Amino acid sequence: MLILIAESKKMAACDSSVSGAEYNSHRPVFEKEASMIMDSLRDMNADTLLGKVKISLPMVRRLQQMIYEYPDKSHGDMAINAFTGVVFNAFRYTTLSEEARMAACRRVRIISSLYGWLQPDDIIRQYRFDFTNPLAPEGATLASYWKEAVTSRLLQELADANHTDMLNLLPADAARCIDWKQIAQKARVWRADFREMLPAGATRTPNSNRLKTLRGQLLRQIITENISSPEQLTSLAGDDYIAVGGDTSTGDIIFHTAP
Repeated sequence: MLILIAESKKMAACDSSVSGAEYNSHRPVFEKEASMIMDSLRDMNADTLLGKVKISLPMVRRLQQMIYEYPDKSHGDMAINAFTGVVFNAFRYTTLSEEARMAACRRVRIISSLYGWLQPDDIIRQYRFDFTNPLAPEGATLASYWKEAVTSRLLQELADANHTDMLNLLPADAARCIDWKQIAQKARVWRADFREMLPAGATRTPNSNRLKTLRGQLLRQIITENISSPEQLTSLAGDDYIAVGGDTSTGDIIFHTAP
């Protein structure tokens, strides 16, 4: 079972020393396209970038530095360590056993607004975009730009590993990078639907940070316990959640959690 997660806006500096051989063996599959995007931004002034990325002026200044430093491939970090948002902190990759780390690299893929498709051990540079930014050729959003390539890559990896099921842990903006109708023809797509239990049997969706934490915890449990089928997922119990069943018509696996 292949598992998809998304980048986080929060990133490490990605300034660790990297040898040429190391980079070449951990090069992102769509590095050429990512470089093209970054190259197209090098001559943009701060005001133009500010209008496209919708972040603060100080952050735009920092982004300009990231764009300038991007071509330097002698520095970087593995993607799984470069992203430091809530999901990644809850996953706690660095505390996994060597066997579990290898399993994560085989089974987990990261959808990225700059790189498109990342393996956990791909070496990347720091950036600060999101999927709605109109930074792709002809002013397209990054999500629409990546849709064809990312969908094709996902189909290829599903076929290569003979996966018939996959788990989608993506937020809505990252999910727009994929043509799910094409994927559904080749594999069953499952989603984790976390619901907080309220009085009188009511439920609600957890807040954003809580939802990200639960996704990271679920990912860790799947990897450490070698959960590889929807049948295992639908009977899974973790420290902060418990599966209460799955719906094969929608692909939703319901997890109940305390508020």
